[in-house]
Amino acid sequence: MSADRGNAIAQASPAIDAAALRRLLDQSPLGTVEIPRPPLDALPYREFIRVLLGKPGFKLDFNRLLPAEALALVSDKLLGPGNFADERALLAADIDTLAALAGGLVDGRPAISVRTYFAPGDLVWHVDRVNEHAAFRLLWPIGRPAGMRVTPAANLDAALYRAYMRREHPLLCRLDTRVMRSGVPVEQAWAHRPAQLEAMASGAFPFIRDRTQEWEVTPGAVSIHRVETPARPGTWHRSSWANRAAPGFQIVITAASDAA
Repeated sequence: MSADRGNAIAQASPAIDAAALRRLLDQSPLGTVEIPRPPLDALPYREFIRVLLGKPGFKLDFNRLLPAEALALVSDKLLGPGNFADERALLAADIDTLAALAGGLVDGRPAISVRTYFAPGDLVWHVDRVNEHAAFRLLWPIGRPAGMRVTPAANLDAALYRAYMRREHPLLCRLDTRVMRSGVPVEQAWAHRPAQLEAMASGAFPFIRDRTQEWEVTPGAVSIHRVETPARPGTWHRSSWANRAAPGFQIVITAASDAA
């Protein structure tokens, strides 16, 4: 594993432990580390994922359910009781492993969710925030054609960004809700806002200082990034326009703690 790639995304071995991963995150100028994963076609639960991706978009928060229980809940509802039981078990085991890794970053129990719809608001640069002392988010988007993009905080003009989001944030929230509930494409939902659509598609946002200071997580890889807290900065990131029509099966694991 290495963080010595200029200001690029740090990479780690799939065998990395939580202590080594935390050190790598602390050393990373971007606050982001990626871990390679096999492509969808090489995963042992690929047929289960493909069938789920053919269903209407959904989001499921695991809450207190174990991964195996949560996957059974959504699978039984969408695909019928007991279908893909073996593949479900293999995917649940992988989620368990990643949740243990994320939880080890803060010595706490992580929150897990999965979703198969695309939120257009993710196309705009943003930072995740929580109120705890330290927090990290692990993302594993299975079947997405493009990876998350990250940039240093210094690459955003803070005043321009605040002005942009004062106007756009409530509109983006309504757009996310509309797309989630209706499945309408973002191009159709915002056909009346061509300038905003063009920024989402091209990445040419007015508050970005230098577009060469953006890096993409390898498509299909696991990525772990810092979440902003009152004590620590978070990682600025956005999704790619290429993902809007292929949201994939996105696993989101958030680990947060008030411990240092």
